[in-house]
Amino acid sequence: MRIVLGIAVAGFLGAIARYQIGYLLPQGSDASFPWATLLVNLLGSILLGYLFGLLSRKRMPAWWGEVAGTGFLGAFTTFSAFNGQLWLLYEHRAFLYAGAYVLLSAIGGWMLAAAGLNWGRGTAE
Repeated sequence: MRIVLGIAVAGFLGAIARYQIGYLLPQGSDASFPWATLLVNLLGSILLGYLFGLLSRKRMPAWWGEVAGTGFLGAFTTFSAFNGQLWLLYEHRAFLYAGAYVLLSAIGGWMLAAAGLNWGRGTAE
């Protein structure tokens, strides 16, 4: 139960940190480049990689990976978990799965986001 509470608290902090980073960069129109999202996703990716590295060397307890990785970084980014899982596939030389994962995530995610948008707008058929 402590791990679940740790994930919840870390998730709260990660979400707040992501929200606040949006104020560090200039806000443009809806068609502007999403600098804040890019920043949090790239920052989260390097932090998750660092966390995996520490965990692989047993430099911290395994539960810390759940709290910091799933909780904080999961709420902070939209990208770190994707890259972490992609890296594991690469490390295990599962290149076909890695390629399929990238394509399905990118294309499938975009298509489902478009479908959800249409559904939410009431234009889905």
